[in-house]
Amino acid sequence: MNIVLIIIDTLRYDYIHAHGKLPWIKTPNMDRLAERSWVFDYTFIGSFPTIPHRTDVMTGKYGDPFHIWMPLRHDVMTFPELLGRNGYCTQLIHDTPHLVNGGHNFDWPFHAWTPIRGAEVDRPWIDDSREWPSNWKLDPVFDPLPRDKFNWSNIITYMRANRKRKKHGDWNTAKLFLKACEFLRDNKSRDNFFLWLDSFDPHEPWDVPPEYAVMYDNTKDYDGTIDPRAFAARYEDMSEPARKRHAAMYAAKVSWVDNWLGKFLDTLDETGLAKRTAVILTADHGTHVGERGWGKKAPVWEQVARVPLMVSVPGAIGTGRCDAIAQPQDIFTTICGIAGVETPDGLPSNDVLATAVTRKPGPRNIALSGIALNRLNPRSRELCSAFSREWSMEVGLTPEMSCLRRMGSLDDVTSQHQDVVQAMHAEALAELGQRGIDPKLMAWIKSGGKNEFPWESNFHAGYPAPRNYKAYFARLYHGE
Repeated sequence: MNIVLIIIDTLRYDYIHAHGKLPWIKTPNMDRLAERSWVFDYTFIGSFPTIPHRTDVMTGKYGDPFHIWMPLRHDVMTFPELLGRNGYCTQLIHDTPHLVNGGHNFDWPFHAWTPIRGAEVDRPWIDDSREWPSNWKLDPVFDPLPRDKFNWSNIITYMRANRKRKKHGDWNTAKLFLKACEFLRDNKSRDNFFLWLDSFDPHEPWDVPPEYAVMYDNTKDYDGTIDPRAFAARYEDMSEPARKRHAAMYAAKVSWVDNWLGKFLDTLDETGLAKRTAVILTADHGTHVGERGWGKKAPVWEQVARVPLMVSVPGAIGTGRCDAIAQPQDIFTTICGIAGVETPDGLPSNDVLATAVTRKPGPRNIALSGIALNRLNPRSRELCSAFSREWSMEVGLTPEMSCLRRMGSLDDVTSQHQDVVQAMHAEALAELGQRGIDPKLMAWIKSGGKNEFPWESNFHAGYPAPRNYKAYFARLYHGE
């Protein structure tokens, strides 16, 4: 059985039409895959964001209790390496630049890897011009924005990488999925490949061809071109028309990615591989589209933490929807189960496909999502977020510091449901304590911050950071 894992960066659960939350969103190809799949409706990220999430997936482990943004360790078992040891040919195709740029090491578990250039923070080219891509121009709706509040550094790199785009096939999303189609055609006789396909879109900037921009913005005389000031402006600085235009671009970018996913699914069918290839689709996190400004923030809310998970396996296992709570660690054991490969002992990773097929409730009552706790200090109030099928809670150091919402709602209902707050807070702390957190740090948390802060605690299980280590994109072009 061939296996394909598709990770789509910044894809919200509710922005897939098949999930029934937003009937106006157009995602016919994700809907098509959902029809062929077991769909897991309560999947929540664990470690946040990009690199920590993929470390969860790669290792099937928690990171005491969340992985930090650090390179993938060489001394841990990854499931692509495990598949390779058991007869699989493993290939990574990605346009998510973080995976290999800056020594992040996500290439080493694979037999082969192919990067696609052009996403945000990619640094492919230097020139002395400031040529804009052909679909960009100034838009009067953004004119009132204060010109001194833009952060152009990421936009400069993106502009240089995409300045010569002419046709749809020149966009990085198109090149990514077309390269994946080429891989399928080149391996159509195989029964033993594993393909990790990693799409950076619909990550920011929400830049799409004009035909897609007008799908969700039907303002009179709008031609679908993009004003790059929208990529760098703060939500609070935008007028309401500007906010609506920018929000429409996220939906447009989701549909743009869906279009190219469709080419990949078509090629699976055309080559005959669909009959012997499992496909898993998920995302590393969602984003805020006005609910809390733009983009992703911690502590994570439902809009960021709840992500799609579809598992399509040809054969007699069926399709349907499953309400078991899933997390990224589960992808490790689920893929090994499809491949018939035994997993290492002691992994906190569950075969969600087996759970769905047997219609069991699953082992989790809640999911925890958050950033690594190395940022904790004596003044900290927030630990992480916790999710059940009904509730979303920002877990504070104490129940009184926590914030409760119903799933699907932005309303703070903490005061009305103190019993739920107390119960979820206790369950979240119990779960934190089982995820490798330093006992000294856990004791401080349990004291509600009353004890002396344990500065000597071990805060994460990543590499020992080199002196003055910073993520490679922290100062793009040395501050240009």
